[in-house]
Amino acid sequence: MFESTSIRKILGTSLALNAALACSQASAQEKTAPDIIWGDETQVTAGFALHAAPRYMGAKGSQGHLLPSVTLQRGIFFADSLKGLGVQHQFDSGFSASLSVGYDFGRADGDSKYRNGSDHLKGMGEVGGATVVDINLAQQVLPWLAITADAELRTGGYKRGNRYQFGLLSTLHHNDADTVTLGVNVHAGQARYNQTYFGVTGQQSDNTDFNRFKADQGIYAYSGELSWMHRFDPHWSTVASVNVMHYTDQVRHSPIIRQDTPVTSTVGVQYAF
Repeated sequence: MFESTSIRKILGTSLALNAALACSQASAQEKTAPDIIWGDETQVTAGFALHAAPRYMGAKGSQGHLLPSVTLQRGIFFADSLKGLGVQHQFDSGFSASLSVGYDFGRADGDSKYRNGSDHLKGMGEVGGATVVDINLAQQVLPWLAITADAELRTGGYKRGNRYQFGLLSTLHHNDADTVTLGVNVHAGQARYNQTYFGVTGQQSDNTDFNRFKADQGIYAYSGELSWMHRFDPHWSTVASVNVMHYTDQVRHSPIIRQDTPVTSTVGVQYAF
């Protein structure tokens, strides 16, 4: 799916790999509070990725997009072309947290090169853009396993509701050059979020051939993602990722769901200056 949320999660994290590794190496040295907050250097990474995904959540088939990415990070602060502006920190206890402000571009009711949308949704009307606050939490419970939680909260713009994600992230392999991870996640939404992206109102039904469908709050999907990140040297790295999502009975009987188990894939490269 060409979805801002999805892309931030898949690309925003992976394309900042070199910066993250540099931070973890630096954290091994004792630092004062000002050093932790502001850091001692600004890290810049740039790259691009080919992202293949359905046109919208529930669409059949997929399309590819070539997506550029630029990330600046200093201390706990970062600016990312995909994730937005925010702060993040990893504690010695294995707990990590980040908070960022970004933008959800919504969904068009026609084919679009710049955001979710398909001609199949003609007559549904557009889902407008919304400013969102993204909160990510993770706790390392074993050397190879972490518990993760994510909340994307709408703060302005289109009233699309909030979505949540809970999961486990397992590190299957890690050395100086390669990291292979497997994540499993549960995706849930408020009633307004699920209705916005999966429901069909009476007016929308009148404007289309879709039957009316009400999507209540709750779990709308489960997913699994396998990722491989490789570092060629301190500057160059690549990432490859495959994500399989399965929509639950909560939403998969919606008439706009044409494929209840979509697959997305990402292949990217980045350079750390």
